[in-house]
Order: sequence, then C-alpha cells, then structure tokens
Amino acid sequence: MRTIYVEDLVGMAYSVGAAVWSFDPALWGTCAQGRTAPEAVARWTAEHGAAEIVETIRGDEQAFRRDLAPASDDELERTLATLAAQRQRTRRLLHSLPAEQLDHDDPTREMPSWARWRTIRATMWHICDTESRYYLPRTGQPSRDRAGDLAEELTASQRHVRTVLLSMPRDAVHRSGGELWTTTKLLRRLAWHERGELDAITELLSGRATPDGMR
Repeated sequence: MRTIYVEDLVGMAYSVGAAVWSFDPALWGTCAQGRTAPEAVARWTAEHGAAEIVETIRGDEQAFRRDLAPASDDELERTLATLAAQRQRTRRLLHSLPAEQLDHDDPTREMPSWARWRTIRATMWHICDTESRYYLPRTGQPSRDRAGDLAEELTASQRHVRTVLLSMPRDAVHRSGGELWTTTKLLRRLAWHERGELDAITELLSGRATPDGMR
C-alpha cells in the first residue's frame, strides 16, 4: 500500500482546504485537494487507490518530515523532466489559442479570494511568477524580474529555475516568516504546480471549470 501525506488548513485550490501528497516516484508531483482533509483523501483514493496516511501537518507553507530529507538524484531528474514537458504544454496553448480565449474571464469560475489570475494568459504569467518569484526566494534562492513578453518569460523563467535547481544544495532548509521550505519540498511543489494549473486550464476550456488558485 502506498503512503500519503496530508496538509490541512492550507490556501491552495480553496481559500482554506487540504491537500494530499505522495513521495512515491511514480506519483512524484501528484496532489489531490479538497475543502477538508477527508475530502482530499477521498479524491486521492478515487484516483490512485487506497493509501496509508503517514503524516498530517496544518497551516500554510509548512513541511513534512520527509521534506527534510536531502533531495535525491531521481527526484531532481523527475522534476526537471516534468518541468520541461509541462512548459512545452504551456507554450503550445499560448501559441494555439486565440486572444479571446486567452483573455476570457469566466465570471462563474470559482477561485480563492486572493487569486488574481482569472484568465488563461494571466495563469501562464502566474506559473512563472510562482516558480521564479515565489517558490525560489521562499527557499532562499535567487528570484528574477519578469520579462516584458509572456513567450519570453516562459523561456527565461524555465532557464532560471533549471539553473538554480542544478546548483543549489540538495539539503537546503530555509525558515522565514513562519514558513519552512527545503530542497525536497521545492522540487515536489515545482513538479506539481504547472501541471496542476494546466489541468485547470484544460477543464476551463472543456467547460468543466474546477476550483483553482494553486500556489
């Protein structure tokens, strides 16, 4: 049976909700969310099968004990491969969708109150903002300024993140403002975030919008 890790009372897909994670290599960067921890676990079970809860943490931007373990070669390689594949997916959407779809704001779309990336184009900017200007500095790594053009930003942000990941210590631990970040947590979150946002875009385009507002 696989093991899972639960975050409760966090602001991700919901203003206050829960998220379930796995450190299983086959599910690296996979997350199920719900308004409550039982709902998130039920969604995980429905998608991936029964699992044993190893640890539950509460509050925004904490870390599991497993996150404190140094990141492995496999976790780094899986993260880099996932980032490369998802960035290709983002670019395809950017260049294939007309402007009216990229900039359409569906007033019925349910999002957390603090989420400002309501359109597809804004979500693509949000992906870069999150990786280069939220995740990295939260882990004590250098951020970078935005490029003026979205296509340019997608390339520059990807290059910056890859450079940082290849050079940063595998056992970094960074505490600031009550938050706890580590190299392993950073890789886990990076492997999930863009894919999660793109899945939300796919749902939006299909007319089956789901709650979004991932961090």
